[in-house]
Formats: sequence, structure tokens, C-alpha cells
Amino acid sequence: MTTKIQFFVPVSDDIFSTIPESVEEFWLWQTTTSGLHKHWGKYHWVLQTYIYLKMSMVNVILTNKFPEEGIVITPMVCINYDFRPNKDLYIVILLVDIDHPHPYAQLHITHNPVQKLPLGLAQRYMPHWPQIGLLPREPLRGSRFETVGYFGYPENLDDQINSDVFRVKLSAIGLNIYIPQPANWHDFSQVDVVLAIRKFGVTEPHLNKPSLKLYNAWLAGVPAILGYESAYRSEGKPGIDYLEAASIDDVYKYLCILKDDPALRSEIVANGCSAVRQYMPSETVKKWQSLLVEGVLPLHTRWRTHTFRRYGHLLLGYVKERIFWRRPGWFKQLQVK
Repeated sequence: MTTKIQFFVPVSDDIFSTIPESVEEFWLWQTTTSGLHKHWGKYHWVLQTYIYLKMSMVNVILTNKFPEEGIVITPMVCINYDFRPNKDLYIVILLVDIDHPHPYAQLHITHNPVQKLPLGLAQRYMPHWPQIGLLPREPLRGSRFETVGYFGYPENLDDQINSDVFRVKLSAIGLNIYIPQPANWHDFSQVDVVLAIRKFGVTEPHLNKPSLKLYNAWLAGVPAILGYESAYRSEGKPGIDYLEAASIDDVYKYLCILKDDPALRSEIVANGCSAVRQYMPSETVKKWQSLLVEGVLPLHTRWRTHTFRRYGHLLLGYVKERIFWRRPGWFKQLQVK
């Protein structure tokens, strides 16, 4: 029996029938298809992984009907909290912006290399895919330094930055903050620096967040001022290929420094260009192929041929569900301590 590697997304048949099979078509589809939820980004990782692997001739399947058997790869958000699989399902969970794992998953994939799961749960780290269709900074802008780009939902930007007081302060030195609509999150062509700070300070490591904004800044050819986050610090080098701000004063200071020092901007951009090579889609495809061929498939074969192991996993999942999974916040507390 050929093992099925199935990627699951819980969307309607109408939307499912329009999902593209190529990376080139994905971004346009995502930004123009009606009926998609505002936070459709939770499905980006699973869909892009399927598309990239399919284009690389890996035998994978996309489905919007939850399978009854085989390997199922899906984000945590796509499975109901009280879901209990049958003995023929081998579940691989993508932890997208979530701290708590699933009690019945055989493997969890994290997109932050620092995020660690408790209880000895099986996990692997896999880089997020960079922004599809990214348009880098327009070379004709030369040494201009005027536009501060924030690529995200305004409500996720720290209030001190997203204030009239700070905007006026930036305007006085010739800078403006640009917050594009989601449909334009791929367009960095008129941006001179990227700003992405969820929360000031150094106490929240954001263990469930990836380095996506850092990858995109590197690919766009613009310096980035980012917050204190574990993924950025693990995959980037503060002060070398991006700048780290822990306060509103840090942000203003770094913007002034970058504005007055074109050579520093060029150096940060060059370092980012070198760093991003290992996170390019072609490299991440290789990592996924290795994970599936050398990890998931052999483990699934051993699991499938041992009835005791299959039933034992379900029993252990039930115990974990009853004892440990009643309070999801517990997992975040474990990681922060």
C-alpha cells in the first residue's frame, strides 16, 4: 500500500476548487478570492508547503476532507480541540502562532527554532516560507531614506509607534510610516526601512512566532528594525543584519542613525542578503524532502506495522488529553519559565 501524505485545510468546496497549483499564482489567488477569512495567513504555511513540494515532484495530496487513514499534515488551528483520531491516522501538526501542541499528534513542526515542547513530545523545526511574489526595494530609490514600512495588521503594531505623536516626530526628520493593505504585503518597492515590533521590552520571547519579517526584509534589500524576539535572535544577528529595538526611544535613535549613515544601511542589507540564502524556498524544499523521506515515512511505516504501538499511542493521547491538555495556557507558562 502506498502511503498517502495529505495536507488538510478545512475550506469549502468552492474555495478548494480554486486553490492554485503553482507558487506564481498563489499570492494573487489569496488576495483576490472572495470568502477568505481576514486571518487566512494561518493556512499559508500548509498551503505553501504543499505547493512547493508538489512543484518539486513530491507525491503529496491536498484535501479539504479530513482523511480516515495515512499521514495528515495540518495546522493546529485546523483541528478541533476535542478531536480524537482513529488508529489509522498519523498526524503531523504545524504549530502556527500557537504554544500548545495536540495530544494525539505523532509529530509537531515548529517555525521558531527556539520553541521547545514539554513532555518529550516529538518535534522538528522548519523555516517558514518567505513572502511569495515579493517585490524588492526599487534600486532607483538610491540613497533615499523616507519611508518606514510596517507589513502587518495595524492592531499588532505597538501603540507607541502607531500614534500621532510619533508620526509627527518622524515627519520632523523627513520620515513617514507606510502600512499597506494585506494585498500589498509583497510590495517593498517604495520602502526604505522595515519596522516590526509587536511589544517593547525584553521579557516576551514570542516563542510561537517565526522570522518571516526578517526573511522578507533581507530579500527586499532593506534594513529592518525589529523587536526582541527569539526567532530573530536565533536566525539573525542584532546589529549585524538587522537592528533590535526594545523601546520607542530605540526606534527613533536607529531611524536617525540609518538616515544619516547610508553606508551602515548598505552594510546591513549586504549582511542580510548573505544570511537569507539558507532560507530560500529551494533550501527549505530540501529540508522538507529530507524530513518526509528520512523521518516521517520510516516512522509511519514502523508505526503502521505495529498494532500495539498504534493503540498505545491513542491510549497515551487520551491520558495526555485528560491530564495535561485541560489548560492550554500551561504550555506557554512552561516555555517562559
